[in-house]
Amino acid sequence: MKTDSERFKKAVSHFPKLDVILRKMEDAHIPYNIGGSFALYVQGNTRFPHDVDIMFTDEAHESANKLFGLLLETIERPNVSMVKSTPVDDGSIDFLSRYAAIADDRVYCTPPLEMVSVKFEDRNINLVPSEKIAVFKLIGRREHHNDLNDFTDLFRHPEFDMRLFWKIVDSLDARRVVTNLLNDFNLN
Repeated sequence: MKTDSERFKKAVSHFPKLDVILRKMEDAHIPYNIGGSFALYVQGNTRFPHDVDIMFTDEAHESANKLFGLLLETIERPNVSMVKSTPVDDGSIDFLSRYAAIADDRVYCTPPLEMVSVKFEDRNINLVPSEKIAVFKLIGRREHHNDLNDFTDLFRHPEFDMRLFWKIVDSLDARRVVTNLLNDFNLN
């Protein structure tokens, strides 16, 4: 899906500490991608984000935590696990790594390699592609986080890249579980 600079600008205005955090990480040369509902909104999803998920590799997450003086927390839920830290007191921005979706007794985890960019002010900001987020929303199927609704909206979006979606599914060796979930939700 395509990124939209105006949607990014609108979303950033609701998270006043975000740009300061991003610039501080960029000055320290810490690579990141923005994921979750924020990235989805910038790529055309209708639901406005309630928080910002900044995704890292393990090494970059450790560097970001040192920069901001943060400690890691491991989150384990039935269908999702992650390592998390929070650079703001209100919980509106989360640092995440080792994000994994769990289905059929398998853990599906991948570092944030795929990315799309959006132009913001004087630089490009990297986002996790909506197709990759969709894969993890489907496998993780967290109903209390609107994941299934987001997935359905994305999957039916006219700009959703099915080829990229299935490429990501296959890179995770998750075709069977994804096909079964699509059948379960009458989306196949």
